[in-house]
Formats: sequence, C-alpha cells, structure tokens
Amino acid sequence: MESAFPPSANCPLCEQSGAPQVFTSRDRIHSIPGTFAIHHCEYCSAYFIQPWLSAAELARYYPEEYGRYRHGDSFNKKNYQGWQRFILEHYYGYPVRDGSATNGLRRALAWALSFFTAREVIPYRGSGKILDVGCGGGAYLYRLQQWGWDAYGVEPSETGAKQARSLGLNVAHGMVEDGRFENEFFDVIRLSNVVEHLPKPKETFHVIRRILKPEGLVYLTVPNTRSLVFWLFGANWYALDAPRHVISYSPESLTRLAEATGFTVAAQNFSGGPFNFVRSIKYLLEEDGDRFPAWMEKIKWDRSKFIRRVLKPPLFVVDALGYGDFLHATLRKRL
Repeated sequence: MESAFPPSANCPLCEQSGAPQVFTSRDRIHSIPGTFAIHHCEYCSAYFIQPWLSAAELARYYPEEYGRYRHGDSFNKKNYQGWQRFILEHYYGYPVRDGSATNGLRRALAWALSFFTAREVIPYRGSGKILDVGCGGGAYLYRLQQWGWDAYGVEPSETGAKQARSLGLNVAHGMVEDGRFENEFFDVIRLSNVVEHLPKPKETFHVIRRILKPEGLVYLTVPNTRSLVFWLFGANWYALDAPRHVISYSPESLTRLAEATGFTVAAQNFSGGPFNFVRSIKYLLEEDGDRFPAWMEKIKWDRSKFIRRVLKPPLFVVDALGYGDFLHATLRKRL
C-alpha cells in the first residue's frame, strides 16, 4: 500500500533536504485525530513531524486537560525549609535568611546533605532574575519564587497562563519571541521539556540570547532520541508524543541548534528511569499485541511498583552511559 506521505522532507532545524520518513505516529495521549509521518534528518540527526502544522492546527492538540496545565500532588511538597533551606543557601548560593555567613564547614556539610535531599536544584545566580519559558500552570515557577528567585514566566496557552497567574506569578501569555523583555535582563532562563514543542527553535533561541545576561545560563531538558528506549520502541516510544513534539533532539542536534544561535553547550547529563520504559511497553502492546503472549497484555506495566523497582538499577547505568530518555543541558552565551 502506497504511503500517504512523501518519502522525504526538508528538515525544519538545519534546512537540509531529503530527510527520509522512518515511521508514522499519532496522538497517543489525548487521541485527537490525525496521523503523522516522522522523518529523520541524517545531517543534524533531528526527528520531525510531517505534515508540518500551523500554529492554529497545532493548538488543537493542547486541550485544557493537557498535563502541564495542572498542579500536581507535589505542588506544596518542596518548600525546602530547615536542613533543605540550609542546602539551598550554603551549597546552591541562595540568599541567606538568618544572616549566617557561608563558610567552608557549612559549604561542606551542605554539599554532603545535597546527595540525600534538595537534589537537582537550579543554583542561584546574579541578581536572581529567572525566566521559565513554557511554564505551564506555574507549579515549578511558584516553587522558584518561594525559594527566593525574582521569577517570570511565559506560557503560550491561555489556560496555563491563567493557572499560573492564579498563584500570584508574573506570567505573560504568549511566546518569548513577542519581545516584551529587556536586553540582558535575566540571569537564568529555563526551558524544561519545551524545546521539542517549538516550530521555530532558532527564532526562540535568538530572543533568549538577547534577553540573557552575558554571564547568564540556560537550563533545558529535552527527550533524547539517542536513548536506549527510543532505539527499542521507535514509534511506540512514550516520549515521542507526536504531533506536540514537532522536532525531537539528540545531543548532536541540540548542539547544532545551540551553536547556530550563539550558544555553547557547557554541560549535559541524562536521566530516564522506568517511567518512559513501562509506558512504551504499554503502547507497544496496544499497537502490536498479537505478536506477544497473552500474559504480557494482562500485566499493568505502567502501574506496577515492582516492575519499576526492578528496572531502576539497569536504567541508572543506561543514564550514566548517555542513553537515558532525557537530555539535560546547560548553555552559555558565546561572547
């Protein structure tokens, strides 16, 4: 049967022609109608959807119940008081509230405690101005503000922006490209699981470079197409999330984006764990269940705590080797 999609397409990231189609996909989370080809650019290693959607067409795939707009159960669980606040102040550089000075002993103790709690916190920087691009309902931005940041957000969804503003946050509805921020204003800009949603990532990163201070940092997270789970499951990879993820990235394609827009990748690490793995198995069984024994379909892969615990040690090794499901990168401006 002849495919309804062209066999190749121009890459929206590097603009090279001839990126071949590798498989098709659809909205597996909200079941909004539509089938999409996924192409792989052999020049920059990006994966991208076809047909390419306009902003209005893409908006329908973000219903009001979309997960990033909700405030999860952990919303008020990380206020970080007591020893956790001690770690923020004496290891991550947050403003000290009790007037005690950071010294070698406090720094060493805070460093040791950071292995057990208050992990993966964004270090405080400069005057503390931070922008969360694509902040959703504002749960994480609210936490940053509670910790002491001068917090700003931007969110393209009106639903998400309203949710964030209901928390008393300074959140603008729209895109960061709308140009509402001053030059060299922010010390830190955060894009957590946002870049893969951007139809024009270079335009976004040029604006980010303009509004970031010369010594500022960009922290971002994207699904990693170099991951073991993507290699195993392909079109059934949970993090593929077509068509919302219009461009999916590997370390190579993210580096190309950074360098093309005046940034360097200062650091990167990987994480994943069982979350995507068990949900990808669920997708695979839903799609191709006839190829597997019946007992496999009876297992609640995405709900079993036992399976997740068994998977954690081997997937921790996968993360350490650079093949985890998520790529976390720190970018610096190239001056």
